Amino acid sequence: MDNNSQLKTTETGRIIERFLQYARKEKGYSEHTFEAYKSDLEQFLLFLSEKNIALTVSSALSKSSLRAFTYNLREGGLKARSIARKVASLKSLCRYCVKHNILSVNPSKTLSTPKMDKPLPVFLTNSQAASLEEVTTNDENTRNRAIVEFFYGSGIRLSELHGLKFGDIDKQKMTVKVLGKGKKERIVPLTDQAVDALEDYLKVRTGQTGLSELIFVNSRGEHISRRQIERVVSKTLSHVCLQKKKSPHVLRHSYATHLLDAGADIRAVKELLGHASLSTTQVYTHISREHLLKVYRKAHPRAENESVKEPL
Repeated sequence: MDNNSQLKTTETGRIIERFLQYARKEKGYSEHTFEAYKSDLEQFLLFLSEKNIALTVSSALSKSSLRAFTYNLREGGLKARSIARKVASLKSLCRYCVKHNILSVNPSKTLSTPKMDKPLPVFLTNSQAASLEEVTTNDENTRNRAIVEFFYGSGIRLSELHGLKFGDIDKQKMTVKVLGKGKKERIVPLTDQAVDALEDYLKVRTGQTGLSELIFVNSRGEHISRRQIERVVSKTLSHVCLQKKKSPHVLRHSYATHLLDAGADIRAVKELLGHASLSTTQVYTHISREHLLKVYRKAHPRAENESVKEPL
């Protein structure tokens, strides 16, 4: 039995296992979030063991143990974003323990999260988006074209596209039903290009096409992997932009930014993206503001010598 397996048999290890199952089954966390929590909490267990801290709940989930772990992360030179994620994992575990009467007081309440600057999301310019349509139109692989058009035409996430089934598409209304974070459903309109690309793909797609069947498959009719989808998007974006990041999220960011630039209501965009909070959507207003400012500085004859904080 390896060290990790031994740690899981301790009191704290068993509680962490229960919490992870709760997070997956009852809270509906995505596979990505689940794996991140699992990794963070296993690292926490290992740290406690190496520091000879008793793996009882009272010792392991004490203020001093939690602080010692986060201090160790900072001293180890871990980036603020990674530390913040691990702190979030510990806070979720502690909230679970209080909710299920394992702890009477939440020891993580005073645990501080490192401050960090939020980088603005990467998105395509309008001209790059126009070039994107040319690239997808000329792509002989109809599946790949449908994937890219679905991302840019609906703003859905990678996990959401990966799980799309035939029963989720309403061709008459030109909408797609999406199962988002926390297993929340939403209906998103599709562009003409996305619907047309899907129609072309279905003419050559192999495998079953029942309502419960997954839409995007490989040449053998097997469910395409997330990594394959990422490669499809990266290859397509490499034809229209030079930026390093070429993930499906770039298309999601572009979708939101271009909607707001065109005058869409931010609350409507929030619903379309499936955001739980309006503050998450508001980052796209900052992108639009920055973009307008760049256009102003480039186009206005006197802008070069002026210090402008906000575009008029």
